[in-house]
Amino acid sequence: FAEVGAAEPYSEGIIDYLRAVEGAMVAALIREPARGNGPAHRVSLRASVDEIDVSVIARKSQGGGHRQAAGFSSELSLDELKRFIVEEFEHAAASALP
Repeated sequence: FAEVGAAEPYSEGIIDYLRAVEGAMVAALIREPARGNGPAHRVSLRASVDEIDVSVIARKSQGGGHRQAAGFSSELSLDELKRFIVEEFEHAAASALP
């Protein structure tokens, strides 16, 4: 953010573009705030289908939100965090599909 002179909240709309991709049931946006400004990562989660509740995933990392919009903060490494999100999305999608 500092590199381009943008405030972190400017990134919030990006997740809506990710969720709008045809066939996408879920989307995640991982942000890395400047060190010293809170946690290592902030994660926004969105669901495009009623069968997936992203707040369940967020609560596993002490976050919260609603069925189709949730988030959490994390000190996991980026690789660990991506692995966690992918595994949770895969599990949620498998449970949602007939």
